[in-house]
Amino acid sequence: MKKYCYKLIVEYDGTDFYGWQIQPRERTVQQEIKEAIEKFTRQKIKLEGAGRTDTGVHALGQVAAFTTENYFKPADLLYRLNRILPDDVVIKKVSSIRPDFDPRRDAISRTYHYQIAETPQALSRHGCLQLYHRLDLTILNEAAEIYIGRHDFSAFCRQKSLKDNNHCQIEKSRWFRRNGMLVYEVKADRFLHHMVRRMVGAMLAVEEAKLSLTQLKTFLNNKSDFKTHSGIRFSVLARGLVLVEVKYGRKQK
Repeated sequence: MKKYCYKLIVEYDGTDFYGWQIQPRERTVQQEIKEAIEKFTRQKIKLEGAGRTDTGVHALGQVAAFTTENYFKPADLLYRLNRILPDDVVIKKVSSIRPDFDPRRDAISRTYHYQIAETPQALSRHGCLQLYHRLDLTILNEAAEIYIGRHDFSAFCRQKSLKDNNHCQIEKSRWFRRNGMLVYEVKADRFLHHMVRRMVGAMLAVEEAKLSLTQLKTFLNNKSDFKTHSGIRFSVLARGLVLVEVKYGRKQK
């Protein structure tokens, strides 16, 4: 029987979600979208995502995919799903894709932003870390540059989530100001659990002179130093983190 696969670009406010992945007795983004698709298609489906965002993490460009036995026009899916879904989840685009598309394994890069408010915010308060003082952009970018390249990020990952291979290739790592926010942008082939939040926390510690650039360098490719410096202390809140984009090769676009 012929199968029809659809790729979704998803935006969501993670404030009231227990992360992306389906969890028993918890509200999750994956569960909300899965139920909306099944309500419209009247079929049980398996929804796969490009990555698991944690509780409180947001997305502008999460990618998900599902397969059905019947064909639906992408425009109809887009319209109907957004009518069914709650206000904090929006399907931005629906497209037909090859049946063996895997949104997680086929991805070649992911981009995250971490947003910091240097002045009090009202409308944006759920999407940023509020520090209420101006940070030194030069020092932050000196720290950000250290991450560029291929490194073992074991020290920046939750210990129970470590894999056999914890190397990540960081293609872009920079800070900039935009629309009243201080934004950290990082692009890599993969990310470990809590990695970006700990990277940001360590850079903020450098800016506050709690860590030196030399100490930050020692955390890379080292499985022990970060733990001895209470690595969790250098983590930041999830609410400032946004999955911005997931990139695929030409065949998977």
